Amino acid sequence: MNHIVSFSTGLSSALTVERVVSKYGTGDTHIVFMDTLIEDEDNYRFMRDCSIRWGNLYGIGIELLTEGRTPYQVFVDNHIIPNNRVAPYTRRLKINMFVKYLKDNFQKDDPITIHIGYDFSEIHRCEATTRNYGKLGYAVDYPLLWQPIESREYSSVVRDDWGIEPPRMYGMGYSHANCGGRCVKQGKNDWIRTLVQFPERYAEIEEWEENMRKNERNANYTIASRVRKGVKIPVTLKTLRE
Repeated sequence: MNHIVSFSTGLSSALTVERVVSKYGTGDTHIVFMDTLIEDEDNYRFMRDCSIRWGNLYGIGIELLTEGRTPYQVFVDNHIIPNNRVAPYTRRLKINMFVKYLKDNFQKDDPITIHIGYDFSEIHRCEATTRNYGKLGYAVDYPLLWQPIESREYSSVVRDDWGIEPPRMYGMGYSHANCGGRCVKQGKNDWIRTLVQFPERYAEIEEWEENMRKNERNANYTIASRVRKGVKIPVTLKTLRE
């Protein structure tokens, strides 16, 4: 059985790697990172630290994949302003690249299990993920749901047990560490964190959104929104900042 771990440079996927290696060893374990090219620089530092740990302890490295575009370049090419429901970059930059890697590196009849770092906070995502990869002939497992369940904060495990500092974005209060605070799926609170912590990044995406809205097909769309009396109301990043 080939065990393929999807590594995102976040804490959950790092612990997933450790659980898979502990259970199955390293002989047929592969760690794969799909790079969106806009992760926070400290996420890349965390990846390098993990790579050194896994190389020294287990003799295993991280395989890097990149499509060549950032998410926002994908949105331009698709002529859309994304939001937390419509964001085609996940398929273009991650899923498609991952499936291509599997097809290019393994025979059609090779037994493969894909390991993904969903924990109990994301258990609602498991059914669709298992179904979609199952259609392609791949099994899926979720090591963070294995017994025993990790009861400590993931950041404590990484810092105290591994001696590695977690990605800084967790300490900044972000709900996740994706895309350097520019994730189109994040809420208004995380966008405000980016405005405060990384004003240059916020300004970049605010300008991008304003330029995209000049096209009349996008004039009524925004990345962020608020819900009032059950109605979703678009909110531009410019309005949110002001």
